Amino acid sequence: MSRIDRWRSEEPRRSPAEYATELARDRFWRDEQQRLIGTHPDFPDAAWLLGLNEELAHGLVLTLSRLPVDRRQPFAQVFFDESHGGRHEISNDPRGRLAMAASVALLVVDLAVDQLRSERIADLLSGAAQEDDLTRTAATTVVDLQKAIARVRFDVELEDLSDPRAAASLAVAEVLIPAGDVVALKAVVAQASWAAVESWEPPRVLAFLLQLPLALNPGDV
Repeated sequence: MSRIDRWRSEEPRRSPAEYATELARDRFWRDEQQRLIGTHPDFPDAAWLLGLNEELAHGLVLTLSRLPVDRRQPFAQVFFDESHGGRHEISNDPRGRLAMAASVALLVVDLAVDQLRSERIADLLSGAAQEDDLTRTAATTVVDLQKAIARVRFDVELEDLSDPRAAASLAVAEVLIPAGDVVALKAVVAQASWAAVESWEPPRVLAFLLQLPLALNPGDV
């Protein structure tokens, strides 16, 4: 019987905070690349046990994995006590997912490298969060943006991905010029969560996590 099956069969079932704390111990979260772009082998079933959508669950457990062991469960308990929303599965609509990713990236854009912390970048992220059509961006701006993001992606590949500035920069870059056909929303959430927990004190990290349900699904709150 798998761990998830054992957890599902428990009577009474433990709190989501306890399951999240156990998940945070897994080796997966120590993998420099997988924790930012991969999928934990117990997801999405583990996310269901937490009562969260997969994107938010990933961000929460990734965050817990970076806290001292004795602070993980209390932190998780406060999150579950104070959070609202984040339970409904996220739509696959590309434009909606882009808007959600932009809302998340806006929370950490100040942690990105200098090239991505301009007022113009913030305006583009705000527009995307409101579902503005980024294809209508002025051609000169697009060219400058492409050059900046190309440089950032090249530099990040040469850096330690544990650098929070690298993670925040990747989140912003993925929103503005996705690496694939559609924005990688879960990766943006993971990268933003990593940047937050590696840069801020726990109270501010908790505030960040409590904003994620609204960013990921405004109608769910």
